[in-house]
Amino acid sequence: MKIRRTAAGIVALFGLTATPGSSQVIVGPDGPVEFIGLQQWEAQELFDAIQGLAPDLPFHACAALMKQELGFADAAAMRYRWESDDWYTVVVGLEDSTRVRYSLTGSETVDLPETWQELHAVIGEDLYTLTVVARAFPASGYLLNPESPRRLAEQMGADPESVERLWELAARAHGEEDRRLAHEVLARDSSSSARTVATLVLGNFMDDDRSWQALVGSVIDPHPHRVVNEVARSMLEGMFAGMVEGLMRRERGPVDWAGARAPLSAIFGGTNLPAFNLILQVLVVTDIDPEFAQQLAHENPDLLLAHAGAEHGPTRIPALNFLKAMSDEDFGTNLDAWRSWINGRPVGR
Repeated sequence: MKIRRTAAGIVALFGLTATPGSSQVIVGPDGPVEFIGLQQWEAQELFDAIQGLAPDLPFHACAALMKQELGFADAAAMRYRWESDDWYTVVVGLEDSTRVRYSLTGSETVDLPETWQELHAVIGEDLYTLTVVARAFPASGYLLNPESPRRLAEQMGADPESVERLWELAARAHGEEDRRLAHEVLARDSSSSARTVATLVLGNFMDDDRSWQALVGSVIDPHPHRVVNEVARSMLEGMFAGMVEGLMRRERGPVDWAGARAPLSAIFGGTNLPAFNLILQVLVVTDIDPEFAQQLAHENPDLLLAHAGAEHGPTRIPALNFLKAMSDEDFGTNLDAWRSWINGRPVGR
């Protein structure tokens, strides 16, 4: 049944509340807008402030304005098709700047071999081609029926020659020295371009838990233009999709995520909000150790529970799946029950 776009209808359907940190749904310019994670702000107050500052700005593009003009430590806005002519927008806001903890980068310049230098040159400023390759390349060694780079480019609207060239260069960086160098560059190199290349090269080594761990580290890379973040996210998205669809398999069992404690803790705290749901999905599909998952939730429960309490299904379900995977319990959307369970569990190491 189509919902009338009236304030009364939205409130009746979603049960709008003003509890700090809870989900709040209001009428937006193109359909419902759901705010989650707010502490001091009320949904309507924040909506009015955004509209007042930039009335012509598409509302799903409000995250930058929230950070630049309204004092948010981080923000994310995602838009989903809801009804035939409406959109459903989810806005996540983080007001506490102490919870944003991007990784530290090195201060050195690591010498790169010729293949890496060619990759560096080909990547250039073409972020779209880079993310297209990043999404499919890491899974290519595990795909039962791999699509060619050229066909992928045609499907994604990218330049076939550019995709093919970048793919071929990345595939050549597959030796043990490349594996070692990727981790060294991510740990020591001050250049975001070099860290971007290193992140992509990790796709050759997804049989190694350290590669998964390093990708999560790249998700919280501090470069202001977030190129490294976007490449890491695209790679994780592709691997998650491949595993869900049965096109990618891991022969070595669950990923040991303990080596990524620091970046995962930062993400659970609110660093790089647009990546949060993806990280939850990746952790579940790679069979995160329940005890380690409990530790992450215990240290930073607020964002996880805010997502679990969302009215929007695609926003809520990854959080609920994570909670169920870590606990072997199912309290549905009863956030009080989940919080009590998290707080009542002994914290491990």
